[in-house]
Amino acid sequence: MRRTAALVSMLASVVCVAGPIHDDWKLVRQDDALEVWTRHVPNSQFDAVRVGGNICTSLDVLTRYVQDVDRFVEWIPDTAEAHMLAQPSAFERIYYIRTAMPWPVKDRDMIYRLVSEPEAHPRTIEIDGIPDYLPVRADAVRMASVEGAWHIEPRSAQLTHVTVEMRIEPGGNVPTWFARRRIVALPTGMIQNLERKFSETCDTTPSSG
Repeated sequence: MRRTAALVSMLASVVCVAGPIHDDWKLVRQDDALEVWTRHVPNSQFDAVRVGGNICTSLDVLTRYVQDVDRFVEWIPDTAEAHMLAQPSAFERIYYIRTAMPWPVKDRDMIYRLVSEPEAHPRTIEIDGIPDYLPVRADAVRMASVEGAWHIEPRSAQLTHVTVEMRIEPGGNVPTWFARRRIVALPTGMIQNLERKFSETCDTTPSSG
């Protein structure tokens, strides 16, 4: 019941309003904390989503935090289980994540490959779902596909702008209206949780030059 209430609250916060078009992205939410955009994906029932916001910490600290699998439950909404499966190189990590869903929707899971350039400023972390990396489990529906990227740009020594872009095909039998809202709520919740996590040390001084 508590998990369902939290999900309903998150979904209710993502209110779609008319907005401008920019590079095929439509602005559906804007406030002091973040911006949320959606974009039509051909041959899909589900839009791609872009969410941007400022996180009050350095680029390096934020990058380490979002790649630490032990921290996933703190900021990725409804994470029920998360493991790092492999680290083929300093630039690449492979994770398993199972996402809890309210009854009667079955939990979803996916194996994600994250590829980054550790010394790049701004930094991009590419996200690629690899659903066939592990056998399908009985306790979850394997999502059909996930693609996306994190774009992480320092604005000052202790302020980092983050943009998350995601395209998700949830797979299985799930109400389309629910999946659409959930797809928007996931990256929105990520940015909101990161903002709250680092808000106590916020420094919004612009970088010089």
